[in-house]
Amino acid sequence: MTVFSVLYEALRGKKPVRPALREVSLAGALTSGLYEVSQAMATPAGDVQNSLDLIVSASTSILRVERCVLLLKTPGEEYLVPRSVAGIPRGRQFDKYRQEVHESIFSQILAGGEGMIVSERRVGSDRKLLRLMRRLNVRGFLAAPVSGASGIVGVLAAATPLDNRDLSEVDLKLLSVMANFAAVALENALLVSRLDRKAKKIAAILEISRALNEEHHPSVLFQLIVDRATELMGASSGSLVLVDVKSGVLRIEAERGLGEGVKETVMLKLGEGITGWVAQEGKSVLVPDVRKDVRYVEANPKVKSEMAVPIKWGSEVAGVLNLDHYESQVFLDEDLEVLEAFGNAAAVALKNANILGGAGE
Repeated sequence: MTVFSVLYEALRGKKPVRPALREVSLAGALTSGLYEVSQAMATPAGDVQNSLDLIVSASTSILRVERCVLLLKTPGEEYLVPRSVAGIPRGRQFDKYRQEVHESIFSQILAGGEGMIVSERRVGSDRKLLRLMRRLNVRGFLAAPVSGASGIVGVLAAATPLDNRDLSEVDLKLLSVMANFAAVALENALLVSRLDRKAKKIAAILEISRALNEEHHPSVLFQLIVDRATELMGASSGSLVLVDVKSGVLRIEAERGLGEGVKETVMLKLGEGITGWVAQEGKSVLVPDVRKDVRYVEANPKVKSEMAVPIKWGSEVAGVLNLDHYESQVFLDEDLEVLEAFGNAAAVALKNANILGGAGE
């Protein structure tokens, strides 16, 4: 069954009283709703709020309900947060019973990944849900998960059919289609945001590389590399270590945010810690949570995530550029790619300053 046929069948209903007028009305609602969906999906991904507003508005029209609301997970919030609302306003009932709605309905959807239909006929003797519906002043309630690549990110809900019909599985399927449209809009916006973020950082690296190549004093250049990398990537701390080929020891030449005494006291060997592993293997690494990586050697108890790239000239690893963050799961794969580009720019600057040897040429 196509999306169009699902929408059409959902609009037809079971027992039309005046078939001709009803078909005209339903066709108009369908046309209007599909137009809004097409507008939403054609909206630039950067304008995600407009896309979500159009999808929620279309859901209200196509489902013929009083109200639709899109709620999303938000960092720092215990319950889902309304992101877009369309239809007939109903005062502040939802805000007042937000916790009860979450615990009775939304938590089940978030946990199980399945939509729900809540109506007097379906809930039967469940007094808790019946009481909640009356408090919210709704006659029938639908909710469907909004699922992205990372899992369920929110819920799309619709309440009170305008024609007093009993909500059906077809209605829920239709709402789920609209929830999928919302998920696509959110994923597109995230992708565009990441690409834009990456492009800006690459452009910044080109500017920074010019500044690096103008500096030839070793200690100043080391610190400049760490400072610029930390600022560019939004890291909590960072360091640049060089490999002493004879002793196999890694020495911190410059750092930012590691804390007093760390530069002088922490000296890793090749293969020791995440930094030592990068120096030995010559490969970049991204660690979302250092507490789960057996290679990690703690230098600052605040650090929760880390990424590190080798500074190489030819095949020889001369050092490692390392960045940390006080939160876990912060750095993304594209961040590591950008840091690798920065590491290459730093290698060129170090070579021009005659700090790196010519191995591998």
